[in-house]
Amino acid sequence: MRSLFAVYIVLAMMPAAAAQDHAGADPYQRVCQLCHGSEGRGDLGPTLVPLGFDADYVLAVVREGYSQMPPISRRELSDDDVRQVVAYLESLSSETASAPALSYDGPRTAAGRPDLNGIWQVLSTAAWDIRAHNAQDGVPAGLGVVEGNDIPYQEWAATQQQANYASRMTADPVRKCYLPGVPRTTYMPFPFRILQTPDHVIMTYEFAHVVRIIYTDGSPHPLPNDFWMGDSRGHWDEDTLVVDTTHFNGQTWFDAAGNFHSDTLHVVERYTPTSSYHIDYEVTIEDPNVFTRPWTMRMPLYRRMEEGLQLLDYDCVDFILQSLTRQGPEEGGAR
Repeated sequence: MRSLFAVYIVLAMMPAAAAQDHAGADPYQRVCQLCHGSEGRGDLGPTLVPLGFDADYVLAVVREGYSQMPPISRRELSDDDVRQVVAYLESLSSETASAPALSYDGPRTAAGRPDLNGIWQVLSTAAWDIRAHNAQDGVPAGLGVVEGNDIPYQEWAATQQQANYASRMTADPVRKCYLPGVPRTTYMPFPFRILQTPDHVIMTYEFAHVVRIIYTDGSPHPLPNDFWMGDSRGHWDEDTLVVDTTHFNGQTWFDAAGNFHSDTLHVVERYTPTSSYHIDYEVTIEDPNVFTRPWTMRMPLYRRMEEGLQLLDYDCVDFILQSLTRQGPEEGGAR
């Protein structure tokens, strides 16, 4: 019996040992493991296995930085090191694909659902432009969050987006203090809080006191109506919170670069926790009046861990009123 048990242990360890012999294991453990965890399973940084990016994309992220990840110099990781790390993660990904799927192992609510309660934030440049873009005055560069970096606009809509971009400093609805809409409210550069109950998920946002009530009680969308934030209905797909949102008024943008939609927008969000500190946030956009096909954005949400952290006020209307008050009556200001 002891001999059989020893053989079982050796066989179970063979894939892991083979992975550790990979040329990319050493540079990964030396530079990447501190944040991304053993074998890419995630820790302070998001999980990297299974790896969904090619070597060129990873190399660009390593050199330029992304979200809260700083750029890494060639003295720390050469280009060959990065490519070996990618090959190492791909080997781990293939092993993961053949192994039984592991469910989320973080804290859970009394109902057995992943516990998403807490304050979260997107740390990317999506609020400025969801597509890849260069740095400009007051706008940081970004690699984009749209899969394939392609928004499939209809021909007329592509022209309208360019016009929106040209007039973005005055035409952006957020600059007029309107609500940002969904999904833009999630990746505004402000934190937001998630509160779970047995039949609701409530999201409160620092920007403009926005509140979303996501009904998870099985109730359907109401009769057709239109709202700045739409109407949200959610359900759980195993450990993923799926949120279906419709009934938009068509007056919001996806970002400050003029990417837009109509009132037939349909948004499906998927919140999948990958650790106690990260949620994989995936958004599928469908609008047959503006786009030729559905398209997807993806980005991580990070749990804010500061002691005593709370949502503070960002009341856009007050800023506008103060600006008007500072103007004299002869300038058309408020009296």
